[in-house]
Amino acid sequence: MSTNSSCPPRCTERSLSYEIDQDCYLHCLPDEIICMILHHVPPMDLIRNGRLVCKYWLDLIDGSQLWRGLCHLNGVQYPQDTDANLWNLDFRSIYLKRPFHRNLVKNWNAADGLLHWNVRENGGDGFAIEPVSNIDVSDCTDCWSTSYGLCEKEQTIDLLSEGCTCDVLDQLKPAIEISEWTRARHDCGSEYFVRVTLESSTRQVLDNFKSKRSVAQWKDSSWIRVSHRFCNYPPGVRFVKVVHGGKDSQFWKGHYGPKITATCVMLNLDNSLD
Repeated sequence: MSTNSSCPPRCTERSLSYEIDQDCYLHCLPDEIICMILHHVPPMDLIRNGRLVCKYWLDLIDGSQLWRGLCHLNGVQYPQDTDANLWNLDFRSIYLKRPFHRNLVKNWNAADGLLHWNVRENGGDGFAIEPVSNIDVSDCTDCWSTSYGLCEKEQTIDLLSEGCTCDVLDQLKPAIEISEWTRARHDCGSEYFVRVTLESSTRQVLDNFKSKRSVAQWKDSSWIRVSHRFCNYPPGVRFVKVVHGGKDSQFWKGHYGPKITATCVMLNLDNSLD
C-alpha cells in the first residue's frame, strides 16, 4: 500500500528521510509510541538486532529518547536537577552500566578471592579468605584476612568505563562515597590502613583520603565501618584508586592481622554540590 492521505503527514515526512516499508503502519506512529513498544524488547536484542532493521530504527536506538524512557521505567538513577543536555548524558550507557547509586568495586566482598585486585604486598603467609559473622552487611559472607607481614592490595575504578561522563564529573560533581568494614582479632594486636585517591586521566592525584587503625591485644574485635565522602572535588577526576591492607602487630604465623570486607565506591547524585 503506497503512502496516501490516510497516513499522518508525519509518515510522509519520515519517508523522505528513510527508506521504509510503506506497507508497515508502524512508521506512521510518533516516535514516543514506537519507543513505548520497543521498551518491551530486551535491550541487547535492540542493540544487536533492532539497529539492523532500518536506518530509522538505527537512529532511534542510538538516540537518547528510547533509553531515557527505559531508565525512567526501571528506576535507573540519572541526573535530573537541570537540563540533562547540559551534561551530555549517554542514556544508553547509563541504562546498561548504571554508574550511579551502585557499588563500582569488583569483587567487593572477597567472594572471588583476590580476583580484580592487584596485590602489592603479600607478606607473612599472605592474604587469606575467611568466612565472616556478626557483620551488618547483606550478601557479605567472606573477608580478606592479613598476616604477620604487610599485606596490601589495590583496585582502580575507571569512572568513564563505568558509564559516567566528563561533564557530569567536572560540572555536576556527584559525591564519591567510599566505605569498607574492618575488624581486629581479639587475641592479637593489628594495624589496618586504607588510602583512596581521586586521579586524573594522567593519574595525577587530585584529592585523597587516608585512615589508619591500630588495635591492641585483647581490645575491641567488633566490625567497624570506615567511610568518607568526596564532595566538590577538582575538575578532571577520572579514576578512583583504593589501597588497603595491614598486618598483625605481634608477628604471629598465620592470619592474625586485620580482616577487611565490603569495600564500596559509589557515585551519589543526592546533594552532589554540598
